Amino acid sequence: MHGVTEDEVKRLVSVIDYSEALTITATEDDVRAACEAAKTYGFRAVVAFPQHLGVIVDSLKGTNVRAQIPVGFPCGGVTTLVKCTEAEEGLKRGATDLDMVMNISAFQAGDYHRVSEDISAVMAVAKPFGVPFKVIIEIGVLTDQQIVTAAKLVADCGADFVKTCTGFGPGRATIHAVGLIKSAVGERVGIKASGGVASVEDGVVFMRAGATVVAMRRYLCDQLRELESTSQ
Repeated sequence: MHGVTEDEVKRLVSVIDYSEALTITATEDDVRAACEAAKTYGFRAVVAFPQHLGVIVDSLKGTNVRAQIPVGFPCGGVTTLVKCTEAEEGLKRGATDLDMVMNISAFQAGDYHRVSEDISAVMAVAKPFGVPFKVIIEIGVLTDQQIVTAAKLVADCGADFVKTCTGFGPGRATIHAVGLIKSAVGERVGIKASGGVASVEDGVVFMRAGATVVAMRRYLCDQLRELESTSQ
C-alpha cells in the first residue's frame, strides 16, 4: 500500500475494535463470524449490542480479544441509573471493554457538571472490574471548541479514552477532530477514531494523527486478505 509500512499495518490490526456486528440487524451468526475474524487477525476487541454479549464471551474464550459492549448507546440520553445498570450487568456477564455515550443533550445545554457526574457514576461501577473505559462525545454534533471542551471533560473524569463517534449519528471521525482531541488531552488518555474509517490506509493515517484505537468493519478483513494474497 502506498505510503503505509508493514509495521504500521500490524500495529493497526492490534488496535482495531471490530464493529462489523454492531448493527441493529446483526444475528448471533453475524456476531460469531465477527469473533472468528477477530481471532484470525488478532484484533483488539469485538463489539456488539449487549444482547449478544454471551455469544462474544463464549466465542472469544481463551483469546486476548476483548468482549466490548456499548453503554447508553447510541444517544447517551438514558438516565445515569440505566447506564450504571447496563454497565454492571455487562461486566458481570463477562464484558471486558466498555464504550459509553456521554449525555450529549446535557452537554449541549452547557450542564457540564451533569455530564461529569454521569460519566463518573458509570466509571465507579466499572472500576472494580478493571476494564478499559471509553466515552463517546459524538463529534458530528459538536463545534471545534465543544470537541475540545468535551475531550478535556472526559479526561478530567479519569476515563481511559475519548471516542469520536457512535457511527449511528450524523458525524464521522476526521483527522481534524482527532487532532483537536489530541491537542486537548495530550498523553492523558487514549483516542478512539470511530465512524467512517474506510480503509487500512485511513486507519494508519488516524493513528499517525494520534488515535490509539480504531473502529473498523468488514472491509478491513477484505483488505487484509488482499494483502496476504499479494505477499505470498
